[in-house]
Amino acid sequence: MSAPRRPAVLVMLGCATALAAAGCASSSIQADATAFLGEHGLAAMHAAAATRSVESAVGTLTPSSSRSQLQAISRAAAQARRGDVQAGEWNLATSGEGGEEGLEEEDLPRAETETTEAAGELANAMASLQRYVHARTPSALAAYKTELDRGRERWDESVSQLWHLAHRGSPPTL
Repeated sequence: MSAPRRPAVLVMLGCATALAAAGCASSSIQADATAFLGEHGLAAMHAAAATRSVESAVGTLTPSSSRSQLQAISRAAAQARRGDVQAGEWNLATSGEGGEEGLEEEDLPRAETETTEAAGELANAMASLQRYVHARTPSALAAYKTELDRGRERWDESVSQLWHLAHRGSPPTL
């Protein structure tokens, strides 16, 4: 009678081991995402705040904006661009690469990469804004808005994913 029970016990033991391994993979992803945020989270928050501040200042521009107002926006754009460039140069973790534990395993490196690429797009937007301030051409302002919109979409999606994987709230979205 004990012979038929042995396979059932082995199956239950196998299931318990698989569940424990899945839990470890999930907590490993959380730990890796938390480590990434520990290293880069503050910079991401600063970059997002600077980008929002610049966007707000651009919203106050008029055709008759003063030279001092334009220079202040240019300085703010330069500062935001430095933060965005820094965010685009993060050393990315290789956590989860090559793993087959599930989608979250693949999501972390993808979100890290997307965040750094989005930061590059935001930096390009700030450079276009600086060109606009100096040349006041409609094409430079249009380039700023296009690059900002594209960068914002990628940034918001990727930082939201990073914060989710780390089980943290309030990602620094734009």
